[in-house]
Amino acid sequence: MRQGLACIPAGVHNLVVTITYLNGTVCKATVLSHADDEIRAITPGCDEILAFTRIRGTWISEELEPVAIEFEWQRTGQSPATSERDCICPKDLAAHLLQTLRAGCEPPTKGREALFACNPAGRRIAIRRDELQPM
Repeated sequence: MRQGLACIPAGVHNLVVTITYLNGTVCKATVLSHADDEIRAITPGCDEILAFTRIRGTWISEELEPVAIEFEWQRTGQSPATSERDCICPKDLAAHLLQTLRAGCEPPTKGREALFACNPAGRRIAIRRDELQPM
């Protein structure tokens, strides 16, 4: 191990970055340290540590060249676009969901004479008073 390099534990979400230079060069680098406005990283096959500083929201290399830095989690965190059609449910499902919402998640009952009890499976069920039989 070279002096000055630190071992980064596996699973750190900021471990890999993609660096894009103005000339179009793109490289992946392993992050050695990351502060709010400073990143130190190393690329495979390169003995030098790359240092970048963020000034007014723009990442700048040691050569004072603006670069784009994108963390790996930012690349994989993008989700496909959702269409309006993906958000439409059948009318009967929408009616059921609205009825459940209005009822406060209680099963629909006829009349105000409903009682609630637990069935043998432990689920709450509605019972009308006229369904009760004396013992």
